[in-house]
Amino acid sequence: MEQTQGAPEDVVTRSIRMLADHGYLETTVEQLAQAAGISRATFFRKYGSKEDVVFADHAATLERLESLLSRPGLPPRRGLAEGAQLVFRHHLDHTERSVARHDLLQGVESLRDREIAMSSRYERVFQAFLRDALPPSNDRRVTAVALAAATVAVHNAFLRTWLRDPSPVGGEQLAASLDQRVAWLCTVFDVDPPARGGLGPVDLVRVSDGISWEAGGDDAAARSEGPAPIVVVVPQGTDPEAAAERTARSVYEALRS
Repeated sequence: MEQTQGAPEDVVTRSIRMLADHGYLETTVEQLAQAAGISRATFFRKYGSKEDVVFADHAATLERLESLLSRPGLPPRRGLAEGAQLVFRHHLDHTERSVARHDLLQGVESLRDREIAMSSRYERVFQAFLRDALPPSNDRRVTAVALAAATVAVHNAFLRTWLRDPSPVGGEQLAASLDQRVAWLCTVFDVDPPARGGLGPVDLVRVSDGISWEAGGDDAAARSEGPAPIVVVVPQGTDPEAAAERTARSVYEALRS
């Protein structure tokens, strides 16, 4: 059964938390309905089975993703980035539900299988978008399949990282990194390459004296006047003055080359 966007979040979240805390097999639909303050028949009509309620919000998220990717003229790189952000931020916006579902899935193999099947649905949505958005070529279909799978895999890896420490600050940091990683995937697949002379989010990576840095920017930066941002990663414990000097030298030498 597919859940609509109008479903009360507290019922879905409370049901998932109850299943996680009291046991998936041990908790009955009658108990879930009672906790929700509705009859068993109403619970089935609105949310379906116990398994359905665990994934009740995914149908609505998939619909939002399809709507986003259906915008005419949406470039592949931007569509993948915005689509991955839409799904990732759905979890950030519903932290309690996402954490409860994560806790529940750790002990129920059948639900983990359902989660894998749900990931395949996201892949199919991205595939359909890429088949239309990618320029005609002999390998367009293969690229669409591979890039869609890679995008979902990267999103899921970032999501699992956040679920281990679901803080708002950490979520925002991962969201920014997710954009960069999706851009990197597009570069690997030679999709929407940056204009000649321009630097994409992860187009240039150098290491100098233990410091790694990336030059580039997102679509907004590319459209704006002025240079794209440069992201510098410095190992923890590095002397600040020494790091600043080496970073400036590394950036200067790389941009000059």
